[in-house]
Amino acid sequence: MSSLRAAGRRRSVIAALSAAAVAATSLTVFAYTATADPALPSSPTSFKDGRYIIQFADEPVAVYDGGVPGLEATTPDDGERIAFDSDAVQDYRAHLEEARDEILGDVPGVQPDAEYDTALNGVAAELTGAEARELASDERVAAIVPDGLSKPQLDTSSEFLGLSGEDGSWESEFGGGEHAGEGVVIGIIDGGFIPENPMFAPLPEPRPDQDVIDAKWKGECEEGEDTPENNVVCNNKVIGARWFDSTGNSDVDGFKSPREEYNHGTHVATTAAGNLDTEAVIDGVPVGSVSGMAPAARLAVYKVCWIAIDGLCQNSDIVAAIDAAVSDGVDVINMSLGDAGNTIVDPIAMASFAAAEAGVFIANSAGNAGESGASTVGHNAPWVTSVAAGSHTRTYDVELTLGDGQTFPYTSNAPRFTETEADLVLAQEVAEEGADPAEVRLCAPGTLDADKVAGRAVACARGTYLFVEKSQAVADAGGAFALVYNDDAAQDDLDTGFDAPQWTVRTGVAAGDAIEAYAAGNDAATVTAHAYETVSQTAPTSAEWSGQGPALAGGGDLLKPDITAPGDEILAGYMPSATPDGGHFGLMGGTSMASPHIAGLAALIKSANPDWSPMAIKSAIMTTAYQTDTEGEPIGRAGTDATATPFHLGSGHVDGQAMFDPGLVYDSGATDWIRYGCAIGQFQEVAPAGTCETAEDDHGALDPSDLNYPSIAVGDLTGKQTITRTVTNVDDTVGVYYPTVEVPQGFKVKVDRKLLVVQPGATATYSVTITRTDAASAEWSFGSLTWRDWRGHEVRSPITVRAADIAVPSELTGEGTEGSAEFDVKTGVDGTFELAASGLVASDTRTLALSNPDRSTFPMDEPVERDQTKAFELTVPDDAAMGSVATFDADQGPEVDIDLYVYTKLDDGTLELFGTPQLPGSDEVVDLEAGRTYVVFVDLWDAPTTAVEALVHTWIVPGTAAGNLTVAPDSLEAEAGDAHTVTATWSGVDADRRYLGTIDYLVEGALLGRTIVAIGL
Repeated sequence: MSSLRAAGRRRSVIAALSAAAVAATSLTVFAYTATADPALPSSPTSFKDGRYIIQFADEPVAVYDGGVPGLEATTPDDGERIAFDSDAVQDYRAHLEEARDEILGDVPGVQPDAEYDTALNGVAAELTGAEARELASDERVAAIVPDGLSKPQLDTSSEFLGLSGEDGSWESEFGGGEHAGEGVVIGIIDGGFIPENPMFAPLPEPRPDQDVIDAKWKGECEEGEDTPENNVVCNNKVIGARWFDSTGNSDVDGFKSPREEYNHGTHVATTAAGNLDTEAVIDGVPVGSVSGMAPAARLAVYKVCWIAIDGLCQNSDIVAAIDAAVSDGVDVINMSLGDAGNTIVDPIAMASFAAAEAGVFIANSAGNAGESGASTVGHNAPWVTSVAAGSHTRTYDVELTLGDGQTFPYTSNAPRFTETEADLVLAQEVAEEGADPAEVRLCAPGTLDADKVAGRAVACARGTYLFVEKSQAVADAGGAFALVYNDDAAQDDLDTGFDAPQWTVRTGVAAGDAIEAYAAGNDAATVTAHAYETVSQTAPTSAEWSGQGPALAGGGDLLKPDITAPGDEILAGYMPSATPDGGHFGLMGGTSMASPHIAGLAALIKSANPDWSPMAIKSAIMTTAYQTDTEGEPIGRAGTDATATPFHLGSGHVDGQAMFDPGLVYDSGATDWIRYGCAIGQFQEVAPAGTCETAEDDHGALDPSDLNYPSIAVGDLTGKQTITRTVTNVDDTVGVYYPTVEVPQGFKVKVDRKLLVVQPGATATYSVTITRTDAASAEWSFGSLTWRDWRGHEVRSPITVRAADIAVPSELTGEGTEGSAEFDVKTGVDGTFELAASGLVASDTRTLALSNPDRSTFPMDEPVERDQTKAFELTVPDDAAMGSVATFDADQGPEVDIDLYVYTKLDDGTLELFGTPQLPGSDEVVDLEAGRTYVVFVDLWDAPTTAVEALVHTWIVPGTAAGNLTVAPDSLEAEAGDAHTVTATWSGVDADRRYLGTIDYLVEGALLGRTIVAIGL
């Protein structure tokens, strides 16, 4: 039930204190998690020269509902689209342009290089620190956010999803796959496309949906400004193509057109809506026909990712693409981009908010950091659909045979369907003269002798360098292919990347040992990579790398991810230069591949139900999902023996048939999302003053758990809580539904309605009361509520709930030399709670000289100092409350990216990784436990200069009060379920320094919760 304003710290938080959940107050913050949460995009308190996205206070076209004298509302009515040709829209756009010119005219010299007015009202521009400060102080400016980069989240599954075949959805809903998705336009915001791919071939003419497309489509095909062979052409399949390059990446590398050069966008687009039954050929071998999810849908491609920045995507360009896509008339957007974060109000999220309000369904990848643990799921906003990845029934059996007959499994960056044999040599035996042997064994760039490599397969040990870097090193030396083997049993997986410069294979530890023993000193050593063979497997399983919840935003009161779709070993369109044979098809894996499955499925629902809102479509997908595999067992988490939870799966795995007949849906719109954003304390950062107060006055206060969402989540249940939901009957007959509950362990669940009787098109409201019985504190429990009728509908909502002995703000932030803040404390057990303040203490700082950033991977397994990395020790005494280490964007500038890697120093001197945010920019915080010695590695991943003076802050918060932080009252007589108002007061601090302290909550000396107090951070 978090209703707190999130603070601007990104942190890898103390796992031992994860019991402290977020509670309601006016200030705060973050729920304790074991991973990092990025800072919110409110304007920084200090600015350096750099590139920023400037968001103006006036609402963009998509959400403007009136209020400016003489200007009519432009936001569409429910189920309608924006009338972009209307006088109202034209007049309001002129108003925004005039206001923008007026604001920027007050700051001479600012020249925007990207402008937005549809999904976000703002610009992107290079600013001096002084210009940024001046704009930030202007009440007409809502937020100034440093620009940054977003990452792409790396066979169509029509049969597995129940789409193809005589009994499939294409036939039953559309009369065949050739009509599936008609009348719908899917916008792909990614890395462009390869127009020659056969899955983008023109659709047969005449098109039965052409009138529908003509009525909505306002976009264009920007062929490009490159050479003819590097430009693109559109047709009646890809009806629009645009490219966005506000920072000049195409001047460095890449095509000045929507043509792709990084092999991601083509795969994503063809997965969503590639043409029906396209014959796929790999390595000259036919491998069957493939189809997109919505093969009759049209595509619009928006290129925002560039090879010049390693396939990353400029955030300001992503915002421009969303803005353009909404104006162009797309129905669905897929963005397989981004990382985990705790914010729902960054510019991309806010542009997505406006797009969803304008009627556009948005699918996002959930992220690929799931192996790092909890709270790695991306895209936490309720108006987008976050998609996790799973397997499907088709996989490949493929083996590697050494010349002595030993055979091992392998995987590769691109499938080979013909056998490949080559002479084999260990990397250390083909070293460039004078090269470091340890570096040669890893196939470090520039360490291999081309004369010795000469067409041989080179065996490279895993570690330190990116997979693509090893592959490039072998390719540069003229090798046949790189054979990368694991030598660490703790990381013995066969995952591979898709961006290697040549065909490359990877194998495991057992193979690595055998390869080293067999090939050492053996001039006659050979290796054979056998062809891929298709086999069946039990499916789905949840991919171990798929981003997992609980979501950082909202303190666990909104379940993310939303849904699971196939994302492992997906066969779809490829970029020819990335395939061994220069072909058009290949395999890729990642939540990037799962997301376009959902985008395509949403397009099918939209085609069948043109008047459904994005949230109705989302609800249909979520409430009809399933939770068992093809053997009837609960879906498992790959790489473990455990059953996957809603934090891995969301509502479950998408069902491509049941989703067309959900019976009931949970709908919501902009007003609901604003109330939710206000309830978790984030909309206050970017919305016009008074927005949250007005929403509360007009519609009442909203507990975050009460957002009308298809899932139910409570992050900090201290006694009992009642959650309310409203359903809409989208069937054409009266619905009579009864509830069944799978009760989360340690709780009771009571539904207030024994029956829901809902007329067609009508709504019904019910409530669910969840009561803690013997649930362990800070442990998540899972269950479900399903509404069933006698016509076969099953409308299922997963329940995720966490009990808390106490619910408090995990962090309070403040500014100035003195101040105070009131906040709520909720108690989940009976007793006397003692409240004790520690600190405040100002940070100690040190400056580290870092140089030569090259975006190379930090060697986490064997951390070392190097030009771009420096280390220091920090001991947090036993009697301290906590420690912390941090770097800040405000100290370094928005274009500098510094990462922290913090290790515990064990008694034997070895290092064990403790925490590493690894976030874009330099806002990084790792909070530290008392009684340990740490080694902190500060790594310069990227910078606009070759040398940076990195300012690092450290704190040792004592276990006693310093006199400058007090808390009142200092004790609470409490019962389970009570709520209390507490006041924290700070004084006598230096306004130019950063302070840290804590408020501890104890019962009989036992620590039940902690609030970190950050002043000036």
